[in-house]
Amino acid sequence: MRVGTRLHGRGALFDADPAGLAPRLVGLRPHQHRTAKVEHPQELPLVVLTGARGLGKSAVLRELRDAYKGHTPVALIDCEQDEFAAPPSGRPGEAWSPVSQALLVIAEQLAEPVTGAGRIQFPRLMSGLVAVAAGGWRDADSERIRREVERILLLNESGSWVAGFAGRWAGRVAAKVVAAATGGGPLLSSAVEATLESISDSFVHRRQLRASTWYRDYPNAGGNARRGLMLLSDHFRAGGTSREHAERYLVRALLADLGEAYAGMLPRMQRIGRPLVLLDNAQSPPGPGLVEAVLRDRAEGLGDQVVLIGGLRGDRRPALRNAVRRALPEVARRSDWTPDPAAPSSRALLVSLPPLSPDDTLHIIGAVCAEVAVPPQLPHATHRLTGGNPLGIALLAESAAQHLPAAASLGELLTAPVRLHEDHDGEPTYLALLDRLVPADRLDELTVLAAAHDHDSACALADELLPDDFGPADVRALQTRLVTEGLPEVPGQFVGDLFVRTLLLLRLHHGDADHGQWRKAHETLIAYYADDGDDDGDSGGG
Repeated sequence: MRVGTRLHGRGALFDADPAGLAPRLVGLRPHQHRTAKVEHPQELPLVVLTGARGLGKSAVLRELRDAYKGHTPVALIDCEQDEFAAPPSGRPGEAWSPVSQALLVIAEQLAEPVTGAGRIQFPRLMSGLVAVAAGGWRDADSERIRREVERILLLNESGSWVAGFAGRWAGRVAAKVVAAATGGGPLLSSAVEATLESISDSFVHRRQLRASTWYRDYPNAGGNARRGLMLLSDHFRAGGTSREHAERYLVRALLADLGEAYAGMLPRMQRIGRPLVLLDNAQSPPGPGLVEAVLRDRAEGLGDQVVLIGGLRGDRRPALRNAVRRALPEVARRSDWTPDPAAPSSRALLVSLPPLSPDDTLHIIGAVCAEVAVPPQLPHATHRLTGGNPLGIALLAESAAQHLPAAASLGELLTAPVRLHEDHDGEPTYLALLDRLVPADRLDELTVLAAAHDHDSACALADELLPDDFGPADVRALQTRLVTEGLPEVPGQFVGDLFVRTLLLLRLHHGDADHGQWRKAHETLIAYYADDGDDDGDSGGG
């Protein structure tokens, strides 16, 4: 877990000498513009960090971004952010998807100059995204068209020659589209034509000109780039598998543009290290679409040299059933990854993040509580309670730093308010942890069901304490969801993670002033098991 700028217990990823997994994939030492020997020089795995909430996947991805930003092209997106959940105001859903938005955001970040090399251009991706956006311009005014085109061009920096080009290009597209719309002409083809003309007019190098003809190879384009882009737009608007096909081609366009940026570099513009794309919460759209597109293309021989690392809640995803699986310590010096030619998902390498050690816990608490006296038993008790959960350790350490010596026991630290941001009021530590460790949409239900020992006793609690529309099928679905998200299955406990269960029961206990819900839950369980025992006795007597 991050303490200051240091990450604990994750050296297998970040070590510089001998090189951990990240430098062996990227080809650069973390935080240095120095090369490292790559482990997979030809085909590289798509790495997925797995584990339950709170194990530090997001912290690792942020650290990777910070370690390589400015040295090699890097992009980090959180697939659970609102910008990937729905189209911007005024933009129709038929011309937008989480994948198309993610590609735009990723390209914007990758485009930034790095040490020894300038800005990356994305003409293939830009052409495709303009064609997709144009499918939603039927009722748009010229200003909205201009705004969307300029965003797609990734040219937000003012005062550079690129910004001037963006304005001229967007103006040309907008003028043609508005003219077509007002004159009843073919709006989409006008936008595509203006796009291709602008790329051809603006690039003079042969390898850049190739970008303007790249869509000739789109299926059924017949060697015509204009027709290829129009088919791409049509497929995208159609939705379903047709959209997935178009999105896969857009992902391919991004990778082709990156490959072009690394080809034929002048000696004064050398790029070292591979580009790095980081996907946090890759279980949510657009994560699955991006991952599947890359895996399928790599399986079909369309190779690339982009390092893609995702963070995945749990590891039970059908699309990754044939992935190679390793624990983090196993990849510290080599990954021993070899894909199965017959299984696209074997191109993925799933790396499970382990809990932190007692020593890690001691060091984290010592660093956070450097200015207060820490009771000698606190680090051990914290590790025992949390099971090494990095988030749990970090927040309890922060609570201790804010409340020692007045609050010294774990119970006091859990119920004491912890202030994580200067501009926010504090809240009880156990609630701050639950906000981050369980699904927010099922917190109330889990608070009750945490007292259960199995599916049947959970159904008894749900019947007594939860709304009528939450029945046995919902109980089963929630239990399955917990396992899918990485919580362990433990016989005799509905919530298998001891730390999470403890926090939920604490919330149940403090849910009302007289602890009524707490008592009612336990009375329900006592009655349930009493009835169960009577039934067993009656059955035996028969």
